[in-house]
Amino acid sequence: MQLNKENIIYFLILAILILAFGILYQVIQSLTIDEDSETFQKRHEVRKKWFLNIIQPDYKTISYSILLGICIAVLGMSIAVFSQQLIDVILPSKDTEMLVFSIGIVTFLLLIKVYFTTIRNQFLISQSKNVNNRIIDRFYSSLLSLPKPFFDTRKIGELVARFNDTQRIQNVIKVVIGNVVIHTLITIVSLGFLFYYSWQIGLIAAIILPFYFLLMYGFNTKIIKAQKEIMRSCTDNESNYISSLQNISIIKNTNRQSVFQKLNQRMYGDFQDKVFQLGKINVRLSLFSSVFGVLFLMGVLVYTSFQVYSGVMRIGELTAVLCIAGSLLPSVASLALVAIPINEAKVAFDRMYEFTALAEEDSGKTPIQTFTSLEIKNVSFGFSAKKHVLNNINIKVSKKQCIAIVGESGCGKSTLGQIIQKFYSHESGDIIVNNEIPLQQVLTKDWRNIIGVIPQEVPIFPNTVFDNIVLGEEDTLQHVDAFITEYGFDDFIQRLPKGYATLLGKGGIKLSNGQKQVLALIRVLYKKPQLLILDEFTATMDRKTELFVFELLAQLKSKITIIFISHHLHHLKQIADEIYVMQEGETNIHGNHKTLLKTPNFYSDFWEKIVKTPEAINYIS
Repeated sequence: MQLNKENIIYFLILAILILAFGILYQVIQSLTIDEDSETFQKRHEVRKKWFLNIIQPDYKTISYSILLGICIAVLGMSIAVFSQQLIDVILPSKDTEMLVFSIGIVTFLLLIKVYFTTIRNQFLISQSKNVNNRIIDRFYSSLLSLPKPFFDTRKIGELVARFNDTQRIQNVIKVVIGNVVIHTLITIVSLGFLFYYSWQIGLIAAIILPFYFLLMYGFNTKIIKAQKEIMRSCTDNESNYISSLQNISIIKNTNRQSVFQKLNQRMYGDFQDKVFQLGKINVRLSLFSSVFGVLFLMGVLVYTSFQVYSGVMRIGELTAVLCIAGSLLPSVASLALVAIPINEAKVAFDRMYEFTALAEEDSGKTPIQTFTSLEIKNVSFGFSAKKHVLNNINIKVSKKQCIAIVGESGCGKSTLGQIIQKFYSHESGDIIVNNEIPLQQVLTKDWRNIIGVIPQEVPIFPNTVFDNIVLGEEDTLQHVDAFITEYGFDDFIQRLPKGYATLLGKGGIKLSNGQKQVLALIRVLYKKPQLLILDEFTATMDRKTELFVFELLAQLKSKITIIFISHHLHHLKQIADEIYVMQEGETNIHGNHKTLLKTPNFYSDFWEKIVKTPEAINYIS
């Protein structure tokens, strides 16, 4: 290398590197900000802050990884340097002692490189695990905090796909911390060594490599578009797959296996078509990259060969230059294509952040420990602005009282139950707790500790009976067994194959619907509620179990307030103090059993159809 050109050479290196990093920075910025509006910028800053908070605990690990990456990149040049010294100095000298010593030094340096690489990989694995745990934890906790209507409008497959998105985010973190840092350092160190061996070759490489970078970068748009299509198609395919398996009974009962098989075939075929299109783009990318690489290396070989002929360069230096030049192209290609995983992670992050950024469920502010009354005044509610499901509902229930809300299916009974649970917010009217506190102001956590609910569709977890009773609460089998005996459920437990240890399977597949409802009653009474909401309860129980349950509820009236939602009416006269008849979303008709029989309504019509004659009505009244 000519010393009088040293300053010029290093200036060129600095200028080219600044230009390259400027291009790379613009690439990444263009992928993360694609709007100029102030609102978008603020949203972007919030997302950026959220993401940085996720990786902040790993700053120390990341710093160590970068430091080790620098050492690995420098040590990676040891073979090239040794090859040059071996061919030009050591072998011609025929100095055996120098040969052995040099091989020992190179072996030691390569082992150090292996050690540093292992340590660095350990750092990256540890960081990957920690980030994954934090992302999933924050995403899942945010998901659980969202209001109930959110889940009513989402497919299970769509939510599952968001969990898969977290893996894509971690992959790009690994790529940026691992590959980008390493390849950047390799590029810098390699260019430095090229300039050292031949400033002409170094200058040629510094001029040509940006064009190679731009050639690779030119494929980004097509690849990114193809990846978005794949992600969208994958989500749709996953949702369809889960939906069809969840509804396998209706598919079999209607002999529609072939229909759904064709639907899955079409959707999965569409997904594979998109994967195929991305594969074709990657094949073209590989073709251009390989051709450029061959031409670049052959150009370097021709130039260095003539330098050897002219005596400017030695054979060992030619070998070192070829070795270093060969490592440059893959590193530059990786830097040019880093925008692809970054954009993939950006799409995944936006899809995930879309959920975590939603407003959380209203938690209320007023604490409450005891329940004395609930009064619903002129409450209206609708899922759309055009039509109300509930119109001016008026209901009151007090401590140690049992009321029933009855009506035809679809009249709004269960919707009212959802409002009482604070799953939905009523549009107008008031719901007052304990004669003074609006329901929306009651601390949601406290309110749900007070109420106990058995919905129409009883949720059963694929664990043991014991797990389904305590729901994660730490308790002993002896304490739970004492509770079971106190409430008279011991016969139910004893009839199960393994008692409390009986595994229930997915959705409680090993239980009948009636058994599920009994287990749901055990679970809800275990939490000692003060207000019990039963939605279409006992609908699938056998006669004996139903009689036992109603006798138990009659005993519990002295301790627990009960709201019974049902269109099965034959037991209500024995337990309900007040019966509200819901018709067309209204509760204008209410009273006890005897009062309601005196006027035509849904309740009296039921009894009239059973007994057929007015004399029988007088008898049952």
